[in-house]
Amino acid sequence: MVIETLSDVTIENLINQISTLTTFLQAIGGLIILYIIFGIINSVLNRKKEKELKKINNNLEDIKNLLKRKK
Repeated sequence: MVIETLSDVTIENLINQISTLTTFLQAIGGLIILYIIFGIINSVLNRKKEKELKKINNNLEDIKNLLKRKK
């Protein structure tokens, strides 16, 4: 019984399990890197949109002021 248990824990089995774990961790690392890149791109695009919205809002305020003066 002890010999059967020891034969299950061979160097090949350990190496296979470690290589599987390594592959899994590499995949997770790749996903984390993609998520970080997506977050950076998303924040840059949101800043551009925010600047455009501020510009549009300022233009609307100017238009409102011009319309008020005409009345």
